[in-house]
Amino acid sequence: MAFAKVNNINFHYEIRGTGPRVLFINGFGADLKNPPRIFDTPLPQQFTVLAFDPRGLGESDSPTIPCTIADMADDAAGLASAVGWDRYHVFGASMGGMVAQELILRHPVVVQKLILGVTNAGGKNAGPVLVDKLDKMSTLEQLRLSDTRQDEAWAAAHPEMVRQFKARFLAVREAWQDNPAHIRGYNNQINAVLKHNSYDRLPQITASTLVFGGRYDGCCPPEIIRALADQIPGARYELLEAGHGSWFVDPTVWEMITNFLLD
Repeated sequence: MAFAKVNNINFHYEIRGTGPRVLFINGFGADLKNPPRIFDTPLPQQFTVLAFDPRGLGESDSPTIPCTIADMADDAAGLASAVGWDRYHVFGASMGGMVAQELILRHPVVVQKLILGVTNAGGKNAGPVLVDKLDKMSTLEQLRLSDTRQDEAWAAAHPEMVRQFKARFLAVREAWQDNPAHIRGYNNQINAVLKHNSYDRLPQITASTLVFGGRYDGCCPPEIIRALADQIPGARYELLEAGHGSWFVDPTVWEMITNFLLD
């Protein structure tokens, strides 16, 4: 395992692939061990990809003090610097997209191109504020939030997929309940997301930017993604036939991302 100390926190990270450098920032509650994994996508086939466990999750340290999205952005930029990267592309998905926004706003000179996937800018651009209610939702409510096509009729037609989703969710929750450090990290992420607001500062971004969302995303609906893209001068906006997470396994999406970065 590789570790680097940034902001007095030990971060677990991985670097794989060859080619132009891409810093990937995971979404809410995600770490390097649990799927979907960026290293299982086509990205490392053409790029050198740096990804990491955020503070509080995975093998990284879990500080006892609260944090903000800006703190997480400084973590990501500091880690890239610690491994010797001075310029690189930044790709953030979901909560990672919030972190990526703050990273480019706080450290603009290090970012070559920016990709913001299925995310929002907070404030009046926040969309449904449900991140603090996920644990109390039913399995069907969680599925529908991820993809609005996954309604009662869909669930009735796909009982095994519903069962598998519920089993995975319960397994992750039980593992966290046995680890107070991860519970603290999870709660710190919730609080950071709820306070995130970069919307009025997005016009400061000058890097070439790709913003994409899913037509069936219940977390970040298309109108939220579109409004975010419109705030960034010259940003390219793409609406995918996907939900909040299903884009991750679509080869055509990775082709779009690769072409944008290599163009």
